[in-house]
Amino acid sequence: MYFFHLTATVVWVGGLTIAALFLIPISRRVLDPNTYTVFLDRFWQRFNPLAWLCLSILLGSGLFQMSASPQYAGFLVIQNPWSIAIFFKHIAFGVMTAVSAWLTWGIFPRLRRLAWQRAQGQATQQAETFYPSEIFWMRVNWVLSLIVLGLTAVARVAAGG
Repeated sequence: MYFFHLTATVVWVGGLTIAALFLIPISRRVLDPNTYTVFLDRFWQRFNPLAWLCLSILLGSGLFQMSASPQYAGFLVIQNPWSIAIFFKHIAFGVMTAVSAWLTWGIFPRLRRLAWQRAQGQATQQAETFYPSEIFWMRVNWVLSLIVLGLTAVARVAAGG
């Protein structure tokens, strides 16, 4: 279970890092609108299923590992530094999942539509004001993933491991 959890973490955080900090901002600047439209479509078609698979694996394997921990005393029983760290980790994970849902079903479809309109020469002003939102929310998700990793480290230290 730990192997699957770590693998999903590496894929999730690595994918967010590359996409949010490098791939999307750079490709938008260097590709012409038609090429960027095709790139954006193909990138999200490949990245989103993998990202949601990783989040599902993280949720399942994380809950399994938590319930197997000797520190775990029950649902919402917060009695030691480990359970405090796990509680805040779950809050950060929930917010991260909500941001991912907003990106997947709110921002990405709109960006695809705007990129297509931009490629057709129809909506350059609206697209230019909306693109920073995509990068902002991807970076928010990236920061949340780092918070989750940090809280994991706190919990492991609190558990003596």
